[in-house]
Amino acid sequence: MAAIEPALLDKSTTIKMLHDACELEHMLCVQYLYAAATLAQGGDPGITAVRAALTEQWSQQLTRIAVQEMYHLTLANNILIALGAAPLLWRPNFPQPASRYSDINLPSTLTPFDRDTVNRFLCWEKPEPDGWWDAFCVECGRQAHARLNMAIPASQERPYGSIAELYDQIKKAILGHPEWIDRASATRQVTSALIPLTPTLEAITTAEQAARYIDLIVLEGEGVPDWQSNSHFAYFHQIADQLDGLNRAQPDFVPGWPTVENPAYDATNTGGTLITDPAARSVGVAFNELYLLFVDMLTRLFTPDGESAAQRRGLARVITALMPLGIKPLAALLTRLPAGADHPGRYAGPSFELPQPQPTGPPATIDALAGRLLAVAGRCRVLGLTDSGIGAEAQDALATIAARLETLVPLFAPSSVELSA
Repeated sequence: MAAIEPALLDKSTTIKMLHDACELEHMLCVQYLYAAATLAQGGDPGITAVRAALTEQWSQQLTRIAVQEMYHLTLANNILIALGAAPLLWRPNFPQPASRYSDINLPSTLTPFDRDTVNRFLCWEKPEPDGWWDAFCVECGRQAHARLNMAIPASQERPYGSIAELYDQIKKAILGHPEWIDRASATRQVTSALIPLTPTLEAITTAEQAARYIDLIVLEGEGVPDWQSNSHFAYFHQIADQLDGLNRAQPDFVPGWPTVENPAYDATNTGGTLITDPAARSVGVAFNELYLLFVDMLTRLFTPDGESAAQRRGLARVITALMPLGIKPLAALLTRLPAGADHPGRYAGPSFELPQPQPTGPPATIDALAGRLLAVAGRCRVLGLTDSGIGAEAQDALATIAARLETLVPLFAPSSVELSA
C-alpha cells in the first residue's frame, strides 16, 4: 500500500477523504445498532437471568459505541463545514464490499450478534501500528467475504489501510493548510450548545482544533497509542474474550437472535435479503421512514436556513430523543418478527435503508419534518391497532412507540404543526 503524502493532499482530496470518514462512521454506527438489536433477552428460550445480564451488558456496550460513532460523525461533519464544504449524512445501503473503503479489506454488512460479527467489529477498529491484529484481521476479512459469498478485492495501491491512518492523513493535510479553515462557519456547526455531547464539543475555528478532535476520534475508536483502554477496539476485544470463555463453558449458549443478514424492504436493494412477511414488512417500512426522517433532521441541523435559535434547539432535542424512543425499540421489535416463508426459522431486522441515490434539493423545512414525524407516529398507531398477525405484545409495543413519538412533535418550537393536524 502506498500512502499519499499528506503535504501533497489538496483541499478537494482532503474533503473526499472526509466523505469516506463520514460514511464509515455512519456505516459502523448502524452495524453496531443492528448487532445490539439482535441480542437475546430475558424471556427468550435458553436465556437464564445470568445470561440475560450478560447480553444486556453487551447491548449497552454496543449502544454506547454506536453513540460515540454518531459523535465522531458530528465531528467529521463539523470539519467539513469548517473547510467550506457541505455536510455528508448520507451513505450507501448494505451490504457493501470491502473495496469501497480503501485497503481496510472488510465488507460493511448487517449481521446478528455472534463471534464472527464481533471479530469484524474489532478489525474495523484496529489500531494503526503493527500488532497481532494484522494477521488476525486478514483472516477475519476472508471469513467475512465468504459469509457474504463475495470475492476478496484484488490487491491494489490505495491511500490508507485503517481508519486511524485515514484520519491521520486528514489531520496532517489540515495542519499543513490552516488557511482552509473558515471561521465564519462556526454558527453552522453542531456543538454541545445544541446537543449535550460528551466530551464537550465546540465549533472548529482553527486547524489546531480540528487536529485535536481528530486525535480524539482515533483515541476513542482505536485506542492509539494504548489500545488496552476504553477504546472501541478494547471493548470488542473484551467481548470476544467473554464469548470464547462462554463457548468453552456453555457451548449451547447462542447469544444472538436468528435474524437474516442484511434485511431489505426495498425490492430494488438486490444485495439485501428481502423480507416477505407482510406484518414485518409493514413495521420495516415504518422503521425506514423514521430512520430517513432522523437523517433528514440531522442534515437540517447542519444546514440552518433562517429558522430561529429556538427552532434549531427544538430540532436538536427531537434528534436526541428519537433514537431511544423510536429507532431503537422499533429495531428490537423487528428482530422478533418472522422474515417470511422464504426464510424459515429466521427473523427480520432493521434494514437502515436510505433512498439511492441521495435526493437533491434543499433540506426539508422544520414544519415539514414535524409533519413527517407525526405521520410516522400515526403509522405506528394504526399498526398497533390492526390485527395483522404480529401478536398482542408487538401491537402494544407499537402503540407505546406511537405515543412517545407524538410527545416529540411539540418540541419543534415554535412550530405550526399541531397534534390535531
